[in-house]
This record gives sequence, C-alpha cells and structure tokens, in this order.
Amino acid sequence: MNSSASHGLLYFALCLLVASTGCAGQGGNAEAPGSDAATGAASSASAPAAAGDPIRVLIIDGVNNHDWERTTEATRATLEQTGRFVVQVSTSPRQRASREEWEAWRPRFSDYQVVLSNFNDDCEHVGGCESLWSEATKADLETFVREGGGFVSVHAADNHDANWLEYNKMIGMGGWGGRQAGVHGSIMRLLDGEWTATSPDEGISGEHGRRRDFLVVHDQPDHPILAGLPTAWMHAEDELYSSLRGPAENVEVLAHSYSLYTNEDEPILMIITYGEGKIFHVPMGHYNDESEPFGASLHCVGFQTVLARGTEYVATGVVTIGIPDSFPGAEEPVVIIPGDVVW
Repeated sequence: MNSSASHGLLYFALCLLVASTGCAGQGGNAEAPGSDAATGAASSASAPAAAGDPIRVLIIDGVNNHDWERTTEATRATLEQTGRFVVQVSTSPRQRASREEWEAWRPRFSDYQVVLSNFNDDCEHVGGCESLWSEATKADLETFVREGGGFVSVHAADNHDANWLEYNKMIGMGGWGGRQAGVHGSIMRLLDGEWTATSPDEGISGEHGRRRDFLVVHDQPDHPILAGLPTAWMHAEDELYSSLRGPAENVEVLAHSYSLYTNEDEPILMIITYGEGKIFHVPMGHYNDESEPFGASLHCVGFQTVLARGTEYVATGVVTIGIPDSFPGAEEPVVIIPGDVVW
C-alpha cells in the first residue's frame, strides 16, 4: 500500500473515533462563535479558554437612548487593540419589532466568557416599560452569569429594564428607565468611610448634569483592575451618573467621582457578585455625537484602560493587560482613538 493511501485510511479511522464531535476539515458540525452564530438557543456553558488564549467577548446592542453604533465601534476597538480579546456583536431587533422577532433573538451567551452590554430598552415611562427581551433570553443571561460568566455594563446599559429584578441585581444599581424611590431599591452613599445602601424611599433615580471632565478617585487601589494605576486620574468629558438606584447588593465600589449635581461622591467603577459570576459596572462612556471632540469619553485612555482590564478580570479573575504609557494623571485627560493606543 502506498504512503498516501495509508494516511487516508488512518485519517478515516480517527474520524470514526471522534464522529460524535465532528472531524475538523471533514464537515464537522461544531459551530464557532461569530456574528452569524451569536444568536440561537442557549447551549451549555463552554469550557474556559486556556491561559493566554484570546478571551471571547460578545457585545449586545441594537436599542439604546444613546449612539449605540459608535459606542459598540469604540468599545470593540479598545478591546481588540489590546490583543487579549476576540469580539463578536449580537444586534437585537429594532425597538418596535414584533414579539416574534424578539422571541427569536437569543444570543448564545455561553459561547463566550464575557458579555458586554451596550443595550437599554429606551424606556421613558414612569414605573418602567414592558420588557423587550423574551423571558427565555433573560433566563439565558441570568444562567450565564450565575454559573460564572462575566458581564460588563457600559454607561446607559444601566438604564435597562427597571423591573427585571435579576438584571438589576447583576448591575447593582441603575438609573432612569422609569425607576422610582420606594419601588426600585436604594442608592449608595459614602458614609463614615463605608459605601452604604441608603434612601430607599426618597430622592431621584438617575441624573448627570452637564458633561465635563471629572476626577476618578480609587477606593480600592490594590484591586487587580486598578493596581499600578495612578490613584486619581482625570476622565475626559462625560456624563457623571449620580443617584443610581437598585438592589445595591454584593457591590464593591472600586472608584468614585464627585457630582456637581448631587454634591456627593458617586460610584463610578463597581464589581458586583451574582452567583458564581462577576459584573464590572462602568457608568462612564457617553458617546458625544453633538459637538467636538466627538467620543472623547470613550477615547479617554483612562476609560479604555479600566474597560479592558475590568473585562479581563470578570472573565478570568486576574489581570494581565498592562498600562499604556499615555495613561492620564490628575490634571488633565488624555484622549487617543483606540487604534492608536499602545498597550
């Protein structure tokens, strides 16, 4: 028997042994995560990537009261520029799509290690709105995070679905979207050196005042996300979310900023524990598309650094991503488009 025939028979025998999982290059039916494969019924949790493998991230978008297309473009570019992540996007149906379309939108969260949300339901009704997401899709996300998946909430993703209790437990606190004192939980205040849930029955439920540069001050400077960074740095022009309201359970405030609207310190970087999963809640990241400099907050090197390091942390529990030499100090922000940041 010639050599090529021997190799062919050997390959055929090996394929028979692994037929249940498909044979690479021979019509195997395993489906890789991707823009076409990001939506479908949830599958069982995938195994974590080996150390050094790219971290699989799914961005969800499609509805938001902000410029979600440019926000997705910027956050995706930041993550990919580090070389640590492979990023796919699942874009939902339009806000006024049929219930059938929303029922069919079921991103396969378990194909990824982290889900980054750039989505909210754009609700303006007092008390909240009917959920856009199907109950099955909501349950898929809850299961994904509860069983150890990572979740990142960027800016107005914390406006989403005031009445979805488990989502609000994941993000700790949210704003707007019909949230009300006496209904939707507490706000957090720094009292006697401790972040404390307070004012469940009074006060506003989300505000930000005018956009401006503001100082980010670290409460947990030794946390892996923040270790090695300046303990205070200037963030580029953004909306400083204040008086966010929610269950406020299992929230670790990593950093805060001072609001000129409330005259209070406001949580600006948070880690929340939900079951076995970790959530990185970043209220920063308003894409300014109204006046120059466009997108300054998302292009702030400080924001990009904590976004990348926080995403890695909720995926793996450790941080290996370095700190750009261009990281800002306390005097002024540094704004660089993601593709020009050197990591």
